[in-house]
Amino acid sequence: MNAHVHRSAWREPMVWMLVGLPLAAVVIGFGLLYAAVRPGSQDLESPDQVKHWAGMPIAPQQLTPKGPLAQELIVRNKPGMIEVVPTDPRFPRGGKLTLTLTADAGPSRVYHLTPSELGWHGPGEVTENQPWHLQLSSDSATWHLHGQWLPQARFARLTP
Repeated sequence: MNAHVHRSAWREPMVWMLVGLPLAAVVIGFGLLYAAVRPGSQDLESPDQVKHWAGMPIAPQQLTPKGPLAQELIVRNKPGMIEVVPTDPRFPRGGKLTLTLTADAGPSRVYHLTPSELGWHGPGEVTENQPWHLQLSSDSATWHLHGQWLPQARFARLTP
């Protein structure tokens, strides 16, 4: 007669499907979680990081350094005048600034701003009902701030 041979449970495919596959998924999940959380070489801040503004790369030495210059500035549009005001009184004053307005269509505008009581100002207006990309830099080009002027806006914030 037929002798029934008792096989080990680990040799049954159903056991592997019910126990082995979920266990493997848990182990692989923890491995992926560990790989995602642990710090890697890409997490370190690179001093040579290059940012892009309006399709133009801005070199690392042109970026605003950490500290007082990392604060934001506010650009206000008054009739016939553009005014730039720092949000932090520790922002270094003096020196001329260059404000460049770039639209998606049409030529760019460049305004040279001189120091004033509150910050800097110069003749000019942002009158079009279109968005503008703004870039503000020192005349020595040691730092740049950028932002966007939206249609019908009264002011724009410029940040590093």
